[in-house]
Amino acid sequence: MLKLDLHLHSEYSGDGMGSPEEIIKILKKKGLDGMAITDHNNIEGSLKAIKIAPKDFIVIPGIEISTSNGHIIALNVREAIQRELSVEETVDKILDLGGIPIVPHLYRNMSGINKDNLMKIRSKVSVIEVFNSCSVPLTNLKITKLAKELKLGGTGGSDSHNPKYVGCGYTTIDTTDFNVGTIISEIYKKKTWGEGETLPLSYRRDRMLYSIKQYFQRGFKRI
Repeated sequence: MLKLDLHLHSEYSGDGMGSPEEIIKILKKKGLDGMAITDHNNIEGSLKAIKIAPKDFIVIPGIEISTSNGHIIALNVREAIQRELSVEETVDKILDLGGIPIVPHLYRNMSGINKDNLMKIRSKVSVIEVFNSCSVPLTNLKITKLAKELKLGGTGGSDSHNPKYVGCGYTTIDTTDFNVGTIISEIYKKKTWGEGETLPLSYRRDRMLYSIKQYFQRGFKRI
């Protein structure tokens, strides 16, 4: 069984901190087998992590894309994808690049794509994020229920923007194969799931306040 944090942010995100080196070190210390750095609209941190990762640590290239309707994670892509496209257009771009789209924090205000938009891409996605450490437990349970109803697989991630909390959420994969292709295949076949622990209320509160502050500083534009 492998455990990978498939949703976290580094200093290459506009609202994150921590170098890829630091994040890898912390995750290994916590006993995780790998990760995907999914910075906001920036692939550089992910590509750097691939270059420096030790052989016994899995790094899947990834990015969190701001669509016109909310965020979509792309795994197994090595180039940035234009932001502010529709959810459907974004997913098509990910698939064209050989990537796999993941729907994170479905019901989150401002950054979740919401259920209606999920249904528009249902036939093109295999998984949704069923555990996000920054979400309240009730929301994760609601998404878990929906994933099972729609017969979708699940992933998990910390969604941490602070290296201290990386690895608190993770994806479980029933394999011992460290090959990225094998892991992507398991995700595609809906054989993964998300687990973890919710981040402290103080951190989640501070993240929300900081996000609101940045929203105003950007001129009422979402990240």
